[in-house]
Amino acid sequence: MKKQLSFLFLFACLYCACKPAPAIFNFETKDFGPNAVIVIKSSKNGETLKAENISNGSQTFKINMPKTGYSTLSIYDGGKEKEYIFYLDQGNYKGTIDGKNTDAYPFKNVPTKEGEEMIDFYKQKEEMNNNLLDSLAFAEHELDLATSDNIAEMARKADIWREKKIQSELNDIKTFAEKHPKSNATIFLLDRFGRADSETKKYLSIFKSLDPEVQESKAGKKLLSEIMQANQMMAGNKMPNIEGETPDGKKFDLNVLKKVNLVICWVAYSGKCRKNNKILVDLYQKYKDRDVEFIGVSFDKKRDSWERIIKADKLIWPQYSDLLGAKSSNAKNLSNFSATYFFLVDKNGIVLSNNNLTLDFVDSEISKHLVNRE
Repeated sequence: MKKQLSFLFLFACLYCACKPAPAIFNFETKDFGPNAVIVIKSSKNGETLKAENISNGSQTFKINMPKTGYSTLSIYDGGKEKEYIFYLDQGNYKGTIDGKNTDAYPFKNVPTKEGEEMIDFYKQKEEMNNNLLDSLAFAEHELDLATSDNIAEMARKADIWREKKIQSELNDIKTFAEKHPKSNATIFLLDRFGRADSETKKYLSIFKSLDPEVQESKAGKKLLSEIMQANQMMAGNKMPNIEGETPDGKKFDLNVLKKVNLVICWVAYSGKCRKNNKILVDLYQKYKDRDVEFIGVSFDKKRDSWERIIKADKLIWPQYSDLLGAKSSNAKNLSNFSATYFFLVDKNGIVLSNNNLTLDFVDSEISKHLVNRE
């Protein structure tokens, strides 16, 4: 009997030692509406790890088996949403969440070095951006009060401040990287910011300022690959070769290019692409006799559906595909796996537009580059 009790005691000790400790959150919450909610999600896969109603007062909850890594804490209150990044691990988290001051970072005490780095990032961000955020809030307030006579001007001013905010956020990451060159948080922040294709030079500059060990990490190598792919699509660089063949078996040749060329990355099964095709057909008629060519590059896998949609949508410009789907080198090299994706090249395959065009701007961009080459 004693042996059995000893065995059970030893098993219990081992179980307690192996069982992961929880992440415990202690917040002071105030000034929230009756239906306000806290939601914690993993940034790796978007999985919801915890959802709690905000009670206004001292509030404690825990995640029993925390998945270590950068995560998000979001506040939902009366249709408004605010999101904060933090580092999730075992241990105690303390802070304040204020419904009247959601710009303030909620975490004050955290159990890990990575978590302390995020506190530092948000503190620095607040110090750098206070005046800018006030100006943006004022511009958006003016837009809300705009009349039919001045709404276009108010919208333009608000857009200017929104773009300044975007640039400021990238500067925040740059300043953080300079202060914490050995932190993996910079890789996470750059990847989450998601502008490698339009801010390629800044991304590369920030990346090169990091410690070699961070650059050589799995996440670092992945981000560098995305930056370099975006870099080769910058204006002035030659686009990667288009792989695959037309439906009648012809490989891509630069001789097919004209003065200005719109490259269209698409897939036949996308409803959005089908809607775009209707607009593109009319646009092609406008430019086809003005030394302009459209080049379709499909990321499809099924030849039958690809060819059927080409005929059904009357896509009479050259179409290419290697029929490898997401594994296509075209998908990786031309659009970083995005479809629909548009960019312009000249007759030599030199990129004219240095980021992904929206369909709204394709017409004006073609016209602009035609004028520049006449």
